[in-house]
Amino acid sequence: MTQENNQKSFKIAKRKQDKLLSQAKTIHISSCNSEVSQIEWGVAPFVREKGVFFIYVSELGGHVRSIIDSNPVLFSIIEDEASSQNIWARIRLKFTAEIKEIKRDSKKFLIIGNKLAERHGHVMHIIKEFKDFHLFSITPLNGVLVTGFGSAYEVSGIDFKLSQKPLSNS
Repeated sequence: MTQENNQKSFKIAKRKQDKLLSQAKTIHISSCNSEVSQIEWGVAPFVREKGVFFIYVSELGGHVRSIIDSNPVLFSIIEDEASSQNIWARIRLKFTAEIKEIKRDSKKFLIIGNKLAERHGHVMHIIKEFKDFHLFSITPLNGVLVTGFGSAYEVSGIDFKLSQKPLSNS
């Protein structure tokens, strides 16, 4: 790939990444328990503030218990099927992260809870009192952005900085 093609591909990938992050409303959560005998999976609505994702989820889900138990977790955000140009090449981002629980009695809990309600509806005002729910901050570390066939980039940090060159299968 020439330098000019690399730059063009990079700019296209960055636009696709920005669009994905601005339009997505849910984050996928994959984990395994400490014995690695069972894979857990779930989806949660999120808000994103200054590059950090926040989710409010119930410990009744195995994926949430896995987070609470500090097991390895992989997050992903996937382009909506309805808006995808090609179902085989949906734009997707998968990443690891630092995860912290936000305590119920903190000011941040109230602020983020209100932002979740603004973005996803009034049900947040109902479930915010449920004791089985936990608020987590998810600070991205590193991962991979796939923007189409043969187009994938390593990403890092809260801004998902793209590597300058696409990943290659050669």
